[in-house]
Amino acid sequence: MRRIIFSGWMGPNEMTESRSQALLSLVRNSACPQMHLTTTTLSSWVDPRFPLHPLFDHLSAVHKCDYLRCYVLHVHGGGYADVKHTTKNWHPFFDQLEKSAAFGVGYTEVGAHGVATVGGDLEIAMKENYTRLIGLCAMIFRPQTDFTGLWYQQLTDLIDSKADSLLNNPARHPQDRFGASFTDGTVSEYPFAWTAVGGDLFHPLVYQFADQIAHADMAPSFENYR
Repeated sequence: MRRIIFSGWMGPNEMTESRSQALLSLVRNSACPQMHLTTTTLSSWVDPRFPLHPLFDHLSAVHKCDYLRCYVLHVHGGGYADVKHTTKNWHPFFDQLEKSAAFGVGYTEVGAHGVATVGGDLEIAMKENYTRLIGLCAMIFRPQTDFTGLWYQQLTDLIDSKADSLLNNPARHPQDRFGASFTDGTVSEYPFAWTAVGGDLFHPLVYQFADQIAHADMAPSFENYR
């Protein structure tokens, strides 16, 4: 498993100064090689054995990053960090994972309010046991494990299941989501809710594989990053 930390920004809007400083904090403090995925750098990390989903370009910028989190961790392995401020050196987290039999390592979910709202008994159970979950914003995973393989397959299946709607209603805004209101008075018919491509897939899988995922104090700051 390579010691590299991926992050992503799919635009088309530029990162704010706060976001840029957050990325710089990751570069300065993590002590690990970085790869910031953008529309320019992404092609270097697409493995021909694992082509991007044909409808990838129809996703919102936020959902493209959700997709790429899964993609690079499954295909390449290593770390993935959202563009948020961090003071953490990541080498101890890589050490922890490499010395264990775990599939991955992440920070303990911050609370029941952070659990994906998937509904039903599963959501209730995950909220009651949120300390068994890890959050989405900073993690390290071995490549091509049972966990990442199932995650990648479920993500592919989800996009496939919405293919017709996504073709007819591609994202119109970097933060597009189903039901969002636009300034022209129209309502988005883009087929994915805000957490559909991210936490709604990730948290149930983490709950399923909880005994094979380690926890570490690697959470970023959740303040002043926008």
